[in-house]
Amino acid sequence: MGTRMLAVIPRPVRRVAVAVIVFLAWGSPVSGRAQQAADRYGVYETDFASIEEYRDRRARLMSRMDSASVAVFRASAAAMRNGDVNYRYRQNSNLLYLTGCPEWGAVLLLVPDGVRVDSVSTVREILFVQTGGRTWTGEQLGVEGANAVLGFGRSGTSSLALPFDQFQDVFARAMAGKKVLYYTHTLPELVMDPVSGKKFVTAKEIKNEIKARYPGVELKSPLGILSEMRTIKSPAERRLLQKAIDATTAAHIEAMKSCEPAMREYELQAVIEYCFTRLGAEYTGFPSIVGSGPNALLFHYEADRRTMQAGETVVMDIGAEYHGYSADVTRTIPVNGTFSPAQRELYGIVLDAQQEAVREMKTGADASAPSRRAFEVLADGLLKLRIISDRNEVSKYCPHGISHPVGLEVHDVGSFSKPLQAGSVLTMEPGLYIPEGSPCDRKYWNIGIRIEDDVLVTDDGGKILSGDAPRAIADIERLMKKKGIGNQPIGTK
Repeated sequence: MGTRMLAVIPRPVRRVAVAVIVFLAWGSPVSGRAQQAADRYGVYETDFASIEEYRDRRARLMSRMDSASVAVFRASAAAMRNGDVNYRYRQNSNLLYLTGCPEWGAVLLLVPDGVRVDSVSTVREILFVQTGGRTWTGEQLGVEGANAVLGFGRSGTSSLALPFDQFQDVFARAMAGKKVLYYTHTLPELVMDPVSGKKFVTAKEIKNEIKARYPGVELKSPLGILSEMRTIKSPAERRLLQKAIDATTAAHIEAMKSCEPAMREYELQAVIEYCFTRLGAEYTGFPSIVGSGPNALLFHYEADRRTMQAGETVVMDIGAEYHGYSADVTRTIPVNGTFSPAQRELYGIVLDAQQEAVREMKTGADASAPSRRAFEVLADGLLKLRIISDRNEVSKYCPHGISHPVGLEVHDVGSFSKPLQAGSVLTMEPGLYIPEGSPCDRKYWNIGIRIEDDVLVTDDGGKILSGDAPRAIADIERLMKKKGIGNQPIGTK
C-alpha cells in the first residue's frame, strides 16, 4: 500500500472512499452528457435510479415535513479497521436513498421554505460535498461532479451543490425563524472509556448542544417519514434489488454443486462471495453465514471455519449487495448430497410452512398473518413427529422471527403494525433447530434447517423473487451431483 507515503497524507484524504464503481444517478438509456460525466468521474455503470427519481423522493419528504422546518442528513463516517486501514466505505442508507451520493463527508440540507445562499439564489435543497479531485482511491465528485452526476445545481431546479466548508454558515441562515429540525446523527449511541468508566451518550450530548445553539427548536427524527417512503420499492429499486437477488441465487447454485464432505465452511463462503463479485455486487449485505452440523443451529454464525462432515446439514444464509440493495436468501443442503430420512422430515415441514406463508403475503393482509400461518404448519409437523406435545412448544425449535423487510438494509425499515402493501419486499424464513439433548428421538439432534426467500407482496399473494435457487429436495440432490467452481484446484500450473 505504500505505507510510508500514505502516512504523510492528511487523514481525511486517506479516508476518501469513492468505490471503483461509483453510484451514478442515471437510469438507462445513457445520454451523451451522462456518459461523458461517467468517463470523467470513473463511473462504469448507469443502472441506478434517475436524477428525477431522487429529486422526487426529496420533494415527497419535504411535503411531509412540518412548517418552518429544516432537515439534515449526513454521510456515514469512515470507520477504522486497524492501524491506518479503514473498513471499506458504505454510505448511510437514507442519504443514499435521497441523493445517490456514495461519498463520505457529504451532508444534505433540505429547507422547504428555501434559504438564500447569495444575493440572487434561494434554494430548497443543498448537497455539501468534499473538494473534488483525484485521490489515491479515485476521483471525488466535488461540486462539479455533484452537478453533473447527481443533478444538484441543474438549471431550472431549486437545488445546489456547495463545498462542505460552507455548511455551518448556510445552515445557520436556514435555521433562522425555524421551529423544527429533522436530524438523526450517525455516531455510535454510546461511547464508553473502560479505564475512566466515563460514558458519553451521544444522542443526549448532540440534543443538548442543538438546543443551546437554537433555543426553542424542536428536534425530530425523520425516520418515521422515510420508513414509510422506503417501504414501497419503486420499479428502479426493484430492478436493483433483483440484481442482488440474482447474484445470491447464482451463488447458492454454485455452492450446492461445490459442497462435499471434508470441505471447510470457508470454502463454500469463498464460492459464494466469488459469485457475488463476478456478478457485479460491491459488497456482501451482511457477513456470510455458512454453518454446518451444530453450527447450523446458530442463527448468525460468522466464523465459517469448521470442517463439514457427511451426514450433516449446512445452512447457507447469504446476501449480495448491489448498488446499496441487499438480498437475503437461505438454503439448507446435505453436506454429502443426500438428505437423511430425519433431515427430509424436518426439511419438508419447513418448506411446507414457507409455502403456506407466502400465499398469505398479499396486499391488505395483516402483516403478522404469514408468520402465524408458518408457525401453525411448523407446530403441526412437530406434533406429527412427536418432537413436541403441545403447539405452544414450537417456539423452542424456531425461536426467531421469520419475516422482515429487505432493501437498502438487509433488515430494512418498515412496520408490521400496518397491513401489507403491494410493492414491499419481505423475507419469509421459517426454520427448525433441534439441539443435542432435546426431548425427542435423537435422530433429529443437531439438525438445523432454514429456508428463506425474498418475496414481493402483490394483490394475489407473495411473488418469490429468489426462486432460481432450488428449494425442493429432489432438485437440490440432483444439482449436488454436479461439480461446481469450488471443486476446481487452484494455484496449480
